[in-house]
Amino acid sequence: MKFEKYQHVEQLGRDEVDGILKGTVYIFDKLDGSNVSVYLNDEGEIEVASRNRVLSPTDDHHGVCKYVLSQPQIRKFLKTYPTLRLFGEWLIPHNIRNYKADAWRKFYVFDVMNGKAYVPYFQYSAILQTYGIDFIPPIMWLENPTEEEVRAYQDSCNFLTSEGCGEGIVIKNYDFVNKYGRTTWAKVVRPIAKAAIKLKHPISGNIESDIVNKFLTPELIKKEQSKIVADVGFDFEPKLIPRLLQTVWHVFITEELFDAIKKFRNPKIDFKILNCLVIEKIKTVIGI
Repeated sequence: MKFEKYQHVEQLGRDEVDGILKGTVYIFDKLDGSNVSVYLNDEGEIEVASRNRVLSPTDDHHGVCKYVLSQPQIRKFLKTYPTLRLFGEWLIPHNIRNYKADAWRKFYVFDVMNGKAYVPYFQYSAILQTYGIDFIPPIMWLENPTEEEVRAYQDSCNFLTSEGCGEGIVIKNYDFVNKYGRTTWAKVVRPIAKAAIKLKHPISGNIESDIVNKFLTPELIKKEQSKIVADVGFDFEPKLIPRLLQTVWHVFITEELFDAIKKFRNPKIDFKILNCLVIEKIKTVIGI
């Protein structure tokens, strides 16, 4: 197999996941770590990848490659099931810091794929349990829930936490295919404290500001800031601000703008204004 990037998980209520609540719906904790995939490459060797690139023991991501390659149970699993690909979370500190002390720097499977198809939870969990591979169990599964019923579980995301809640929840329906022909998961991210996030110059009155207000959330900004901190290995410093601005702008355009265009019915957008408003909101959220 070759490296494949994990899908983007859409916010619950977005067009991409319209209809996901029809049928059997599984609600999982959303761990706040780094996305990792593990599989056998075309030479039959174990390959470990971050969200965007293949790793190696000499070009690693916070030690996850060395960790996975040192786990005999993962090696045995992949040799027995060579067509399966593991997706999981490498738990290193990001925004959420209240995980148990012994939970850190471990790999927790949250999805298994066979080719292009997701393997349902109760199929893969039984196998992973046999091999002693850690995985994220569901909080609950429901039949045809309402959006309100699902959102009620956002404060039940306490898997591996020592106290309080985690980042949020992920909603999966293994029979769901959206109107674009894709199986896509939904998410609900718990809101961060809003009291300190007040724009110096509130943005309102045009389509660009409406898009930024609705689709550029403080949670998205803080998430990308935490990823950068985890990548560089030290606290956020002023010299990282340009990188954060570029990263959030890229994520906003590639992952959020399509939904915004659909929401506002193909509006005419001035991207210079949009970029300025995005930068202003980023600076306000991180306090500069």
